[in-house]
Amino acid sequence: MRTTIFNLFVLVALMNLTSCSNEEMDKDLSPGSGPELTLTITVETPEDQMGEFADNAMAIFDGKVWSFGGENDYSGPGQYTSQLWNSTNGVHWATVPTTGLGAEGRHAHTLTAFNGSLYIIGGEDNVGNWLGDIWKSDDGMTWTNPFGLVPFGEIIGHQTIVYNSKMYVIAGDISTGNTKVYSTVDGNSWVEETNNAFPARVSHKAVVFNGAMYVIGGETIASTKLNEIWTSINGVNWTQVSTTGTIFSPRNGHTATVYNGKTWITGGRTSSGFGNDIWYSSNMIDWTNYEGFLIEDDLRQHTALHYNDALWLFGGYNDSGVTGQIVSVKED
Repeated sequence: MRTTIFNLFVLVALMNLTSCSNEEMDKDLSPGSGPELTLTITVETPEDQMGEFADNAMAIFDGKVWSFGGENDYSGPGQYTSQLWNSTNGVHWATVPTTGLGAEGRHAHTLTAFNGSLYIIGGEDNVGNWLGDIWKSDDGMTWTNPFGLVPFGEIIGHQTIVYNSKMYVIAGDISTGNTKVYSTVDGNSWVEETNNAFPARVSHKAVVFNGAMYVIGGETIASTKLNEIWTSINGVNWTQVSTTGTIFSPRNGHTATVYNGKTWITGGRTSSGFGNDIWYSSNMIDWTNYEGFLIEDDLRQHTALHYNDALWLFGGYNDSGVTGQIVSVKED
């Protein structure tokens, strides 16, 4: 199940970007790709203390960057870890000593900061079981699992986002063929906002942008790639966005990140292979492709965060296997 549903593939970085640490360059966008922008690209490190890593979940919490699960140099080939790591600068990493964290090694889960706590939700374990657990910590070290049975059931490839003082879980439901949306104001009491937001999908991405929630792309249960965008301001009622002009091709496993007044889509797995393209939009309707702004290898299952006033891209799989490279992209 892991390989058929989740090749979360994604993309990034730059033409002629080598693996040299701390190399910087400016890049002008090619004519015809929309307004020309200048980006400063920095290889923050070719490999950090996690070594080569991919398919993990990350969040910013308590002034640090945190990473849980996925594959890294310590998990063994094809195995997912239950290690928790953090960093004070995004470059130098250390394992976090934890108590009470009985979460299994996993991928296709989420790690989310909400109301002064960190939450690990769902995913798939090393033998293909879907998980429906929630783990909570107020300091990243002491963890509890407050639920015997979570209200939304076992989920993988979902998204967890924070919007209007609530934390939302948006997950495809294979039993109904629809997408279910749950919310909580405290991490303990959950409300089903809808069990039919839009047709079911996995490996989609969600962002909060311009005062609304957006779900972007993904893959249907029948493995059809999508480039749909759905939006809601209450979690109950969802509307498909009518885009104009050319937008990114249907894909799953991409990243979607809000940075500098735009939503940035990076890479992903398309019907013809693995994308190494980057798109952006300031309104979710009109999209611009960074033509000529490609990476040396197709990346997939990496993570993207808005961190230190830049778009940071962490690890992932590339044409050579797993990479530990961490890159920042800053719009000048």
